[in-house]
Amino acid sequence: MARLSELGIDFQHWCFACGRLNPGGMHLDFEVSRDRAEARYTALERHQGYDGLLHGGVVTAMLDEAMGWAIFHQGIWGVTARISVTFRQPVPTNEELRVVGEITRDRGRLIETHGTVTRAADGSVLAEADATFLRMPESRRRELERRYSRTDEAFARVRAAIAAEEAAQPVEHGRT
Repeated sequence: MARLSELGIDFQHWCFACGRLNPGGMHLDFEVSRDRAEARYTALERHQGYDGLLHGGVVTAMLDEAMGWAIFHQGIWGVTARISVTFRQPVPTNEELRVVGEITRDRGRLIETHGTVTRAADGSVLAEADATFLRMPESRRRELERRYSRTDEAFARVRAAIAAEEAAQPVEHGRT
């Protein structure tokens, strides 16, 4: 997997989930592969709801961000049109979590995704979500590309890293 922070993606902004300038944020750092994004995160007490448990809104933000990076690292600029979260178990603070977002279906203007939050230690599913992202209009995309300068170059490095990883994987042959 390719780590976005090592490939020139600009995180010097205020995004609650991935921005480095937000002192109260999560500072998620994603690794990506084709149609997929993954991060590890140890939930902080300042993000809790009930004592020792991560606030459901923060869990939702993690899932939204992971699913968003599953499309965004491919150069697709989109926004969440719909998200549905199912909480399977309480999500603890002060314990390493794994959040994964994956593209399940690309329908042109709409992209369907699925995400999970699991306990890193044992893989227990704590929460999962399905979301639909809407591709941004070209004018808004160009505006954001100007704001987040050099994204095309960074995305090209990400795509090259993913292609190199895929090329290095052994080819599986089916039995006949």
